Amino acid sequence: MSAEPSHWLIRCVVVGGATRPFLSRLAREKGVWNFFFNGSRSAVADHSRTRARVVQFVENEEFFIVVESERLSEIMEFCYVSLHLDQPGRGTLYVTPTERVSGFVLTEDAALD
Repeated sequence: MSAEPSHWLIRCVVVGGATRPFLSRLAREKGVWNFFFNGSRSAVADHSRTRARVVQFVENEEFFIVVESERLSEIMEFCYVSLHLDQPGRGTLYVTPTERVSGFVLTEDAALD
């Protein structure tokens, strides 16, 4: 691994509904178009001694952005401020050098099928 990675992967998990407008602003205002977005739904359960029941469904959205080292601080700050990540429960932000992200590679047998 080199001393300074050339690209970084920003992974952000936020409360549902915040991602699409944010990604539009990111593309328009910062010129970043290389991102991937997906959503998920999880259940929150209420447990007692006699039963467990689902209280509510929580929708989260997750997106990944690949940025150059020179723009990492700028884009991270934009994410943090735009998505209000300073407020508890709004989301999380992770940053990883792309050199540490491993891709899925098919074996020779699987590639032949």
